[in-house]
Amino acid sequence: MTNKENILQTALRLFAENGFDRTPTSQIAREAGVSEGLIFRHYGNKAGLLGAIIQRGSEQVEVSMQPYRRGADPLEAIVQHIRESFRLLRENTPFWRLVHALRHQASVQQNAENQLDAFKQSVVIQLAMPFRLLGARQPVEEALLLFALIDGITAQYVQIPEAYPLEVMEEFIINKYKHGNFSGQP
Repeated sequence: MTNKENILQTALRLFAENGFDRTPTSQIAREAGVSEGLIFRHYGNKAGLLGAIIQRGSEQVEVSMQPYRRGADPLEAIVQHIRESFRLLRENTPFWRLVHALRHQASVQQNAENQLDAFKQSVVIQLAMPFRLLGARQPVEEALLLFALIDGITAQYVQIPEAYPLEVMEEFIINKYKHGNFSGQP
């Protein structure tokens, strides 16, 4: 692992455990085994570290959104997106556990409000497109619902992964959409 990646992983863990506002860069440097100056060289400041963490999560979500850009059948794109989201969750459970602990902190929301809002808007715009193509009466609301379902399942799963029925929920949501259980469908 590179120093830059080590710093990022250490910061994510410490921000989640101690809080963004209660984690000094000196502690991150000490636990990552690097100089504090190296943190500033790579990330500028503590807010830059937070931005990089949010960017990492955004990149993973963007991977799950690829089916919408490939011109797939709208319903198949929704199904592929759900499958990819759950695959990424299974493969990166520790990362998403820490992100979920971090994102509800008031200081994180204050420091990254614009970045988080832009990310959410981008996701909703992309998710609304297939619902429009499928004739949903409320495509934006359907997009928000799908986003909330995946996000809520992620929050539940990261708390106790061994006890949460992730595969069952994945198939349940896929079947919901495959059978047209959204507004605008008969």
